Amino acid sequence: MPLLTQPCEQKDFVDWRQGRRYFAVWALDLDLPDLRQASAEIRAALPAYWLPGYARQPHLTIGICGFPGATLGRADDYGFAHFSAQCQALVAAAPASFCLEVGAPDSFASAAYFSVRDLVGGIAQLRQILAGEDNDADAGFVPHVTFGLYQAVLPLPEVLAELRARNPLPPLQLTVGKLAWMVYEAAVIGGPLFKVGEFDFASGRFEVLADELFARVFA
Repeated sequence: MPLLTQPCEQKDFVDWRQGRRYFAVWALDLDLPDLRQASAEIRAALPAYWLPGYARQPHLTIGICGFPGATLGRADDYGFAHFSAQCQALVAAAPASFCLEVGAPDSFASAAYFSVRDLVGGIAQLRQILAGEDNDADAGFVPHVTFGLYQAVLPLPEVLAELRARNPLPPLQLTVGKLAWMVYEAAVIGGPLFKVGEFDFASGRFEVLADELFARVFA
């Protein structure tokens, strides 16, 4: 069987959302000029590949949270107690700033991304802190910075060759000192992320950056 891309589609994922609005993640905010420009350039060079309307900023998802809210009853609901426990785990672990490297394009079946090298294990450490006693937290995890979702069925080896041939980004080493807590509108595929707060490694504190949104998602 040939390896093929899997097309995405713009639709409201009502079966998944079940009336819930926001989905939350812990992520490294990598919305930097170099990554933003490289993402835009590679999409512009191969316009037939991409689902229109992708507006998600460059980021590296560290941990999936779920649907934040006050009412818990489904497996992917995420309550304030869980959020607080993760913040307390970050405070206790006191992670330090670390370096990572964003490199050549690669691809999942449904999305293309810039590959990431966890140079000193900082990404793995953060994932373990957030996961707690879940020993399977890293099963199948691939650190990445998504830059586009596919809109068509395409031969994946040919797509990868084109992505790498047109890649405008040399290997980029970054120092990370904060972990963001972000949400997005679950009804909008590829919609923007909203940074609600962030944990600063230097101070060991979580700061809410969007008070109204923070209160709304847990109301």
